[in-house]
Amino acid sequence: MGNKRRLIKKGLNMIKKYQSLVHQTIPLTHYMQWRIEELNENKINASVPLQPNINIHQTGFAGSIYAGAMATGWTLLKFWCDSHHYSIYLVAAEASISYHAPVTDNFECRAEIDTQSAQYQKLLERMQQNKSCAFAQKVEVICHQKKCAILTIQFIFKQE
Repeated sequence: MGNKRRLIKKGLNMIKKYQSLVHQTIPLTHYMQWRIEELNENKINASVPLQPNINIHQTGFAGSIYAGAMATGWTLLKFWCDSHHYSIYLVAAEASISYHAPVTDNFECRAEIDTQSAQYQKLLERMQQNKSCAFAQKVEVICHQKKCAILTIQFIFKQE
């Protein structure tokens, strides 16, 4: 039982570390109340309450949806880099969002790294060669188990 508690505590401390990093480097996320719920090397789930991110139609403000999804994608890839001990600058070079349904309540931003994809294999290869690389990451915005938006971000991993 002691080992399980230590693992849980370590995971919570790691989430707090990245939560703090995001709130310090992207202050808007603090005001939005963006919060990491789950984070591992290949997956992230963040939550965002509707109330501080509501528009005049009583649905999610598009800018908040975009910012929450962007912070989620960046955090996943930053954690991935740190887990692999890569010292890089991670920059969002381009992004596009498609809205499929209104966000009518608290929402989640979810992203996963597809470790079986060709782009992932290229990323690993380029990082091992200490070369920069582009990487496309999708983030889904979910409300009441419905996909309301998808943000596709073109990140650049630039060697320091």
